[in-house]
Amino acid sequence: MNARFLGTLLCVFALSGFANANGETLYPVQGPAAAQAPPPVITAKFSGTNSGKFTLVQAHGESFQGQWAFVIPSFVSTKTPQDPAAYLPQPNLAFAWDAVYGQGYFLAQVIGTRIRRVVATGDQGTVIQVECLYGDLRAGFNGVAFDSKGNLYKVVFEGTYPAAFTLIAPIGGSRA
Repeated sequence: MNARFLGTLLCVFALSGFANANGETLYPVQGPAAAQAPPPVITAKFSGTNSGKFTLVQAHGESFQGQWAFVIPSFVSTKTPQDPAAYLPQPNLAFAWDAVYGQGYFLAQVIGTRIRRVVATGDQGTVIQVECLYGDLRAGFNGVAFDSKGNLYKVVFEGTYPAAFTLIAPIGGSRA
């Protein structure tokens, strides 16, 4: 075997290892969870390369499992979280992206970009929808989530490539 082949083989193994175990952290920024002191921090796990398994366990013990897939949002959904119980799933969380990252963010950074999306139902009946930018160096690996209890989360990459995301403290709050 030559050195070029071995180098290529090592790169393939390294990249496939990265793509198979991604964690991300969710921080509540609006809703009942954001009002808790301190707000809960939730870590979600993604496995797979182009689609795969999603798992999340909330601080109070509710467990979520689902299948994530890549999607490319092609329009701005005008829906808002007026009735969280009837809200999810939605074609996209445009309102959440704009609420967390600033008005117009969805249109400027997310629309037309490949994102991870999952809708999962917890073992206690809560539904959560998570959307994360993935592999777009312009915008990073950030994301948003919204659940049927009216909680809006900021999803943050806090690790090495490809992704570890965490939901962070309320906007204007502290992470301490």
